Amino acid sequence: MSTIPVELPDHLTSFVDQSAERAGFASAGEFIVALVSAASEKQGEIDQALMAGIASGPAEPWTDDEWQAIKSRVVSKGLTG
Repeated sequence: MSTIPVELPDHLTSFVDQSAERAGFASAGEFIVALVSAASEKQGEIDQALMAGIASGPAEPWTDDEWQAIKSRVVSKGLTG
């Protein structure tokens, strides 16, 4: 295993220490390893989704009705400014 020296501002060091303790990690280092591992896994999922999209064939333009349906879902979830 490799070591990567990282300098964090005091407020982030406190955040990492407190989060690691709350989550039951033995150390801040273990917590950071878990975060990086989760980010790596998520990136793999994103890459797979992108490849599936590419493999699905050529893109087709959305209709006005499809755009309106998307807009309605976004508004109903409160995701607008």
